[in-house]
Amino acid sequence: MKKPRRHMHDESGISLPEVLIVTVIVAIVASLALLQFGSSREQLRRQNVAQQLKQAFERARFDSVKRRAVGGGVPYAAVIVDSDSYTLVLDLNADGDTTDPGETTVTSFTNQTIIPGPGSSASLPVTISFDKRGEVAAATPIFMVCNVTPCSLSDNTPGKANVVVVTPTGTVNLLGGGVAIPTFTAPTLSPVGSGSGINEDVTMP
Repeated sequence: MKKPRRHMHDESGISLPEVLIVTVIVAIVASLALLQFGSSREQLRRQNVAQQLKQAFERARFDSVKRRAVGGGVPYAAVIVDSDSYTLVLDLNADGDTTDPGETTVTSFTNQTIIPGPGSSASLPVTISFDKRGEVAAATPIFMVCNVTPCSLSDNTPGKANVVVVTPTGTVNLLGGGVAIPTFTAPTLSPVGSGSGINEDVTMP
């Protein structure tokens, strides 16, 4: 009786070239992931600076409206914007000056840059002041916050910039890079005389 033959299959392991190819692919993927992580981190820092600048404008506007700022003895609240910093100037205790401790706050940064944004004719440093209505006296302030140095208007892209816009009425908008900037016009105010529109039935105590 014949014994059944056993067929031996050729079983081979992973070759050295295959190991090298896999190693190279893993290294490339890891490098791309690290580059993407670094880029995302820089974008997050830029967005934080832009958000903080927006909040500084909003705080200055609120302070001027609250104190009915008209200049002089009731100073305007303001934000002084430079390429690597911005300064928030308030009159926190409403004593008619902005020189008391804590009323001037300077925020500086090293990896981001601020430049005048698209359509702006301002040159840095520039002071943006708010009046008692919360309006800005200057033309619409537009600023680009970039995570590249040097920064130019050509860097107005989603990966490199955010845009902070202050409208003539004082509202502050934070836009992504490359977004079309809306056109804002100052509202028309109708003067009201001190003797018009008076209800004679209303008396003050």
